[in-house]
Amino acid sequence: MLTVFASVLTLGAVATVYKSWRSQTLAFFVIGLLIWLISTIAWSYAHGWEFGVLYALCLPGLLVWPFIYLNQTVLPRQKHTPQPRALNFTMSNTWANIGNALVVLVALLIISVLITLAFCTVLPLSASGKLALTVILVPILWGGAIYHYLATTRKGLALGIYTVLASLSVPVLLVLPI
Repeated sequence: MLTVFASVLTLGAVATVYKSWRSQTLAFFVIGLLIWLISTIAWSYAHGWEFGVLYALCLPGLLVWPFIYLNQTVLPRQKHTPQPRALNFTMSNTWANIGNALVVLVALLIISVLITLAFCTVLPLSASGKLALTVILVPILWGGAIYHYLATTRKGLALGIYTVLASLSVPVLLVLPI
């Protein structure tokens, strides 16, 4: 019975927030949030705190779809739709794409691993802490380097800077123990 009550409260909270959006009224929004809070408490009493909070957080995301359906509109077709670029399989373009793929998948991976290992070696952590931090930082640094490399027009300069940073990291790795 408490589950049905919590479900009705959740639906009422979503409907009230929708009403506040349609009428641009702050009072309906606050009332909707209070109803949602009460429904969260009801869900928690009905199914325990773990599942109650889960239901209270996930159910409004599912219940909002009928309100989205009520508010949908079909926009007119755009007059100036850009045309897609034609496929370009020339040899120069193909070799440039293969080169970019090798740089991104091999060179930038090696460079990011070297830089991250050198950075983590300098930190005053245990060996397991350094390796754990390396596991976390390598994908972040690799992704940032890939994004920068592919976004810049001066790819040679970017790759040169990355290579200099990696070459400065190698002596740190050779001198300091992990």
